[in-house]
Amino acid sequence: MLNMKYNILYFAFVSSNYGGVEQKILAQFDALKAIHPATYLYLVSTFKPGLALEKEISKREDLIVLVNTIVKNPLKRRKEKFDLIVNSLKNYLPHNTIIYFRYPNADFIFCRFLKENSSYKIITEHQEIENTFKKGKFNGNYLRNTFELIWGRKVRKLLAGFVGVTPEITAYELSIAKQPNKPALTNGNGIHVEKYPVRQPMLEKPNEIKILFVGAGYRTHGLHRLLKSMANFKKEHQDAKYDIILNVAGDSNEMLYNIELVKELGLQQNVHFLGQCEREALNQLYDWADVAVGSLGIHRKGLSYTSELKAREYYSRGIPFFWSTMDEDLPKDNPYVLNLEANEHPFNMDEVIRFVESIREKQTHPIEMRKYAETHLDWKHKMKKLKVFFDQIVLETS
Repeated sequence: MLNMKYNILYFAFVSSNYGGVEQKILAQFDALKAIHPATYLYLVSTFKPGLALEKEISKREDLIVLVNTIVKNPLKRRKEKFDLIVNSLKNYLPHNTIIYFRYPNADFIFCRFLKENSSYKIITEHQEIENTFKKGKFNGNYLRNTFELIWGRKVRKLLAGFVGVTPEITAYELSIAKQPNKPALTNGNGIHVEKYPVRQPMLEKPNEIKILFVGAGYRTHGLHRLLKSMANFKKEHQDAKYDIILNVAGDSNEMLYNIELVKELGLQQNVHFLGQCEREALNQLYDWADVAVGSLGIHRKGLSYTSELKAREYYSRGIPFFWSTMDEDLPKDNPYVLNLEANEHPFNMDEVIRFVESIREKQTHPIEMRKYAETHLDWKHKMKKLKVFFDQIVLETS
């Protein structure tokens, strides 16, 4: 790895809460700073950090918070955010500085910022295909999609490079820019592996197939597919060898749809909605379950690949899972992941049962999955890959 001297400025628009996005950004920053000390994180927010986020910020050096003074007018508020960023750049010279943005979406304000600061090497990280109009999917975010149609290509042409968390996303960014030779990296999401204990599977009640779903229950999570599949199995197998039990840990307004669906399907004895669970309760649920549930509805976004954090948590804890997507970071012909078809239809629960039976025969699976997470999925590994990408861009433009 090259030992090159330059600054990395990581700018991310965040909320005042210590949510999943904020946790990921701080984990990236910690791992990147460990291998490149001249790394600085700027959290850009409409409001001052809440207590939980402020506590995390206070643990770290070289972390700066930029907070709006303008709140009510969204246009002026966004302009002020970029003005705050511009003011921060005065402390850094363009020739030895890389600016890394968690993609702040395209509009004329971001476009103008890129033009006026073109002497810096600016790279954006992309977690999704931002313009879902292009995929024939309408997610309700019409204003963002419209701005992407108008400003997306202009913005991308002004960037020094892209980082996408899946190959689909990286290819999309290059296609919008119409610059196939622009520097680009596919670098899936990571996780702080040590944060999660390795599970200790319970061997009680072997006549039950114990499934754990962790999440908010959004339609793109596809929980409804699992519920309908369980109902079909129950109807078709009156004398089944196994009872299928599902625990659901998580909540949102959309979860209400799944709760009503359980009543409609007559699954009240099989499905238990536990709401938001604290850490210790979650640890016990992971020990209880035979298998977990990944995304069963990512196709609703028009995607085939994902880089979801939940799958990384599953690997860190050592619990096999089933889903209907693909992930470049996971092994091919994976004995610990069952891939189902990506569509709106129920699937055959017999496949899940056979999968659980194969898992039960190999009791070393938690340790094997944990080892893979440590060597392939941890943020330490991911940020080394990102640092090499930054080195190449600095070398090519110096």
